[in-house]
Amino acid sequence: MSNLMRAEFYKLFRNRTFWVLIVSLTGLSALMHHLIIIDWWMMTGTPFEAAGLSEFNALAVLIVPLFFNLIVSTLAGFYIANEFSQSGVIKNQIITGHKRTRIFLAKFVTLSFGTFIVAVVIPFLTAFVLLLLHGMADVFTLSNLLYLGRAYGLFTLQFLCLTAIVLVIAMMTEDSGKTVIFTLLLSAGMFILEKFVSKPWITMVYEHTFFYQFSQAFQWELSSDEIAKSIVIGILSLVVILLCGMLVFKKKEIK
Repeated sequence: MSNLMRAEFYKLFRNRTFWVLIVSLTGLSALMHHLIIIDWWMMTGTPFEAAGLSEFNALAVLIVPLFFNLIVSTLAGFYIANEFSQSGVIKNQIITGHKRTRIFLAKFVTLSFGTFIVAVVIPFLTAFVLLLLHGMADVFTLSNLLYLGRAYGLFTLQFLCLTAIVLVIAMMTEDSGKTVIFTLLLSAGMFILEKFVSKPWITMVYEHTFFYQFSQAFQWELSSDEIAKSIVIGILSLVVILLCGMLVFKKKEIK
């Protein structure tokens, strides 16, 4: 398993899409945070503002599902889906004796690491560095750090569920373009469901999905029951999606 993981990380670090996303997100995030800090760009009504962290308002754009879905699906498309149609890497891994379950988990861990660095770490890190450079380190009080830790902890758990779904989509479509399209359609569908569907039973079901927990993670006030609910939903969703992904991969014909 360790050799398989090293091989997957080697491919990730050699992937041009991964580095293009890192450079692009670093530049975009730095620009957005700088404009917020110098008050050139005003944003209101964000969860960060409610928490007294208006300096982080640019992150409100970067945690919108449609935005980070584009990042996850792009990396999955060019890192996972292309292996089925071009390089034959997956076939080679199976021939050399690796179990499909281990191959799937290795790819999930690697994809999760890559997307987490690009979509979560870089936006937060650029905000942190820019605030220090602008002499605004006083915003990092204990209460603010606890809020950010709790919020990003819950967000990351739901983010892993999304990564698992995108991985399954990439395996099924075997095409980078289709992976991006189907993932964005999924995001659009969840947005429509949240904003425009008002039937009580649909709302109740939706509120017990990890999609809904994305918006809940950064709420300033969350009770212990709400936090526990978010954790349980995230863990159960992740386990179910991974099991389904393993089943799909086991039954998939590798040509």
